Amino acid sequence: MDSSTKTKISMKQLRDAFHENAGSETSLKKVAEACGLDSSLELARAFSDLLHIPFIEIPEEHRINRSVIELVPEQIARRYTLVPFRQDHSHAVTLLMANPLDLGAVDTVRSITKLEVHKAVGVEEEIRKAIDESYRAAAYIEENLQDIISLEDLDAETEAPGHIELDQLKDQANDAPVIRFVNLLLMGAIRDRASDIHFEPAEKYICIRYRIDGVLREVTPPPRSLYAAITTRLKILSELDISEHRRPQDGRFKFKVEDRVIDVRVSVLPVAHGEKVVLRILDRSALLVDMKDVGFDPPMLKEFKRVLQQPNGIILLTGPTGSGKTTTLYSAMSFIKSPELNIQTVEDPIEYLLDGINQTQVHQKIDLSFAHCLRSILRQDPDIIMIGEIRDLETAQIAIRSSLTGHLVLSSLHTNDAPSSFSRLRDIGMEPYLVAATVKLVIAQRLVRLICPRCKEPVKPSPEQVELVSVVYPDAKEWTYYAGKGCPDCRHTGFRGRTGVFEFLEASDVLREAVAAQESDIVLRRKALEGGMESLAHNGFRKVKEGLTTIEEVLHVTQQL
Repeated sequence: MDSSTKTKISMKQLRDAFHENAGSETSLKKVAEACGLDSSLELARAFSDLLHIPFIEIPEEHRINRSVIELVPEQIARRYTLVPFRQDHSHAVTLLMANPLDLGAVDTVRSITKLEVHKAVGVEEEIRKAIDESYRAAAYIEENLQDIISLEDLDAETEAPGHIELDQLKDQANDAPVIRFVNLLLMGAIRDRASDIHFEPAEKYICIRYRIDGVLREVTPPPRSLYAAITTRLKILSELDISEHRRPQDGRFKFKVEDRVIDVRVSVLPVAHGEKVVLRILDRSALLVDMKDVGFDPPMLKEFKRVLQQPNGIILLTGPTGSGKTTTLYSAMSFIKSPELNIQTVEDPIEYLLDGINQTQVHQKIDLSFAHCLRSILRQDPDIIMIGEIRDLETAQIAIRSSLTGHLVLSSLHTNDAPSSFSRLRDIGMEPYLVAATVKLVIAQRLVRLICPRCKEPVKPSPEQVELVSVVYPDAKEWTYYAGKGCPDCRHTGFRGRTGVFEFLEASDVLREAVAAQESDIVLRRKALEGGMESLAHNGFRKVKEGLTTIEEVLHVTQQL
């Protein structure tokens, strides 16, 4: 709050104004007028300054977590013009209040919730709007859940798929409440930017979790009795065999949200208490097609684009599952595609469908492997080939042969860092001299969470953490470090979104000689670093210096300095 507002009123004026307007239906408005304030906003800021409590503006279209809303009944929220804003930990709740001087409201909420109450102040109109939207959303979800609960009263012990007739199960799966619940979960996943939905059955309950920014978070599950109907609904959508419960199955389906087409990849796996289902949410509109948004530094991006425009050679992306390799490969193909080029991919599975690129899906059941697809692709006159992953000798041989005959090949490998990709190809069975001659660029990649820009604030890391950063950057003690305090935008995690950290290794003559001589990974890594390669930790800590992420996030994905 600015200094001009601070000098406008005193605590005594505020208390006197409340006393004079007690019982008025528009008491807050009259209090503001009595204090010489022009609006509810100025009154809220005055409360914040005089009471030394946080002032919070509610973002547009913000939805408070349902588990927090349920702490306070709707009639209490409306009576006192307050809304439970967040649960700070298991013993406290933060109330966003229009009148933080109302001790009766605080006592009532404390009595109902049995929690410690922290106060924050907001604009009266915003709080009333939040009450309308939050309790309406909670009521909608509750209505759907109640419909589902009333749909079937089977006992948990008799609800296994083997005890229900197939036709009955199919009828349940196509009932409106089950359809609404599945749709609700999908819409929630899109709203929360989830990449996956996990359905996990236990003996007496089920667990449903969204993966958001790489971290799994639980959401409200339906009753255990309806799990068979829900999994059957998902199988029907993805055209899987609803009578098969003993073998893994894979499928996919699409749905539309406004003008966006969302692809969903479905994986069903038998487990101890039923079938676990994982949905991979593939939002085409969220696919990063601009390479600068992947997280490359400008010099690194410039070099990557230069290598991508070369006529032949192999470019490798390495890292564990979920490290963003596929997104980077798609972004690279989007950069180089043109009407003059024939770009062909072989993938398992095809995650995103890209215009102007010919994509082929591997089918192991009919013996259509990467190698079989590649042999056919070479007869399709390709200019650029993208291989989802090099897994075996035959695929590696075709990839190297293709690069030697004038094709640019992009692919991925599962290795811990960039230099070890050369020995990985050698272990598969490739001749070292061929690897040295064809691999032009190797990029090791990891993903770190970005600090939420809305609640970002300076923090002081521990001396031990700063010491680790100092190994790479001697001036680390002089940096300003940041972390997310937690806010509604980031669901109080302090993080929103992710970016990549990289090792960018362009094969030099010195490195090629070492690869051809079959030097060890240790020697290759030392020569790569001497040649100017930036390690994953070095690149990650640079993002810490820029205030994009935290030390903990970088240490979580790499310990190599």
